[in-house]
Amino acid sequence: MMRDSFDGPIDNPISITTERYAAILGANPSKGARSPLLWNAGFAAAGIDAVMHPMDTTVENLSTVIAALKADRRYLGGAVTMPHKQAIAAHLDRLEPEAARIGAVNAIYRDGDALVGANTDGAGALAQIEELVGGANALATKRALLIGLGGAGIAVAAYLAGHVASLMLANRTRSVADEVAARLSSTAVDYPVSRRVLETIDLLVNATTIGHQDGLQGSPVSADDLGALPVGAVVYDIIYQPRETPLLRAAAARGLAVRDGLGMNLDQAVIAFVKANPAALDMDAVRAAMLAA
Repeated sequence: MMRDSFDGPIDNPISITTERYAAILGANPSKGARSPLLWNAGFAAAGIDAVMHPMDTTVENLSTVIAALKADRRYLGGAVTMPHKQAIAAHLDRLEPEAARIGAVNAIYRDGDALVGANTDGAGALAQIEELVGGANALATKRALLIGLGGAGIAVAAYLAGHVASLMLANRTRSVADEVAARLSSTAVDYPVSRRVLETIDLLVNATTIGHQDGLQGSPVSADDLGALPVGAVVYDIIYQPRETPLLRAAAARGLAVRDGLGMNLDQAVIAFVKANPAALDMDAVRAAMLAA
């Protein structure tokens, strides 16, 4: 069985019972990441003798893990989660243009001897947000605020920037918001976000870990400050564990339309799976298998 943690030099790092395998790399995906459930459903539906494993990987050992995976032709790709989405790019052979533009990687696939980094977070979130607000045309009229500019937040911001009427970005470290806003021709604002800013938006996106079961507890916007949002505003949270975060609970209590990140997690996994297994199943069949799981 595979060793889930890498804590030193790797002589014989991977022992598996399937012909091929995928992996999700992060600080602690073994504690409940959904990617193995979704990918393994895809493998089963496609008749592929492969399993996705969680690999709990420290920042210090990230380069060692990637080197071992690259050398093992049984490894076909997989997912990347916190806190490695940005740092992992330096250890891959190349990035897809969208991942390079975003500056973060959440998916890896093998191309011959090379490991390629991709980003499917933004596309997955955009599809969910469009559905929440009533379609692409409705999204184009929205004044959006996104809070949190880690790997996933930057990806979602990059996709939103070209699909909304205006986009404001807030981050705990203001200099990060300034840099990303300049890249995306958006506007940076202070965090915590003021009521004055909230009064001017009608789409709020949380891309922080505040409210995640393993992250900071609470909400990135207080229940009282949510009252500053205009009538008809919508709130989207990329967190899916738990499904109802304090932010979504407070927003729903005020009658606002809300959605959690489970659909984004599904869609990004579908896109990533197809990249790593291009001849397996079409995207609709992969989505159906993962949705059933």
